[in-house]
Parts: sequence; structure tokens; C-alpha cells
Amino acid sequence: MTTDDAPAGLHVGKKVDIRVLEAIARKGEVSIILYFEEDLAKTSTYAADLKEHEAFPDHERPFIELVSFLSFQREMSPCFDDALKSVPLVITITSSSEVHEGRSVIKGVLPFLDEMDFS
Repeated sequence: MTTDDAPAGLHVGKKVDIRVLEAIARKGEVSIILYFEEDLAKTSTYAADLKEHEAFPDHERPFIELVSFLSFQREMSPCFDDALKSVPLVITITSSSEVHEGRSVIKGVLPFLDEMDFS
């Protein structure tokens, strides 16, 4: 798959606002998976990660499906969406060439709070 073929134009290295990714994910054509560990996101496959972490609940894995992540954040903090307007959460795409259960998988890395630009 070339950069031009990346699902929804989400090629490796692209930085994308999480709200844009949510809109893409909600269309249901691709699965967008957020990783908390960059090395894991770059060196493994989503299928292998699911298998390795199948005994753990979703919220205890080093990755999470984007819509689930946002639902959890909104539940924990009703002002989460307002915060995203002030300080956008930018995800770096690490993979766009996987397919899982018939859907393209886009993997991205969540920034650590100390890496976020609050300016």
C-alpha cells in the first residue's frame, strides 16, 4: 500500500486532530486504534496485540479503539470536548496498512501530556 492508498489519507507520520479521527472512525469504514506506547505501535500488529492482551479488559491494554477511548474520557470528564477545543489532541499515525476482520486498521500514538503543545 502506498501513501496515496492509505485509508482516509491517513499515512504513516501524519499528525491528525483526534476529533478528525473520530469523524472518520464513526463512518465505520476503518478501525482507528490508539496506542500508548510508540514502540509497540511501530513493531507489532494489531492482531498480535489483541491476542497477547486478550485476557485484559480494554482499558488495561496498551492500546484502545478510538471511539472507546473518547467515550471513556467524556464519561470521566464532562468538559473533555471543551478542553479539546482549547488544546487539540494530536495523534501521530504509525500504521495504515493492516486489515483486521475485513476492515482497514489505522494505528496512531497518543502524545504524553508533556509532549502536548499548550501554546
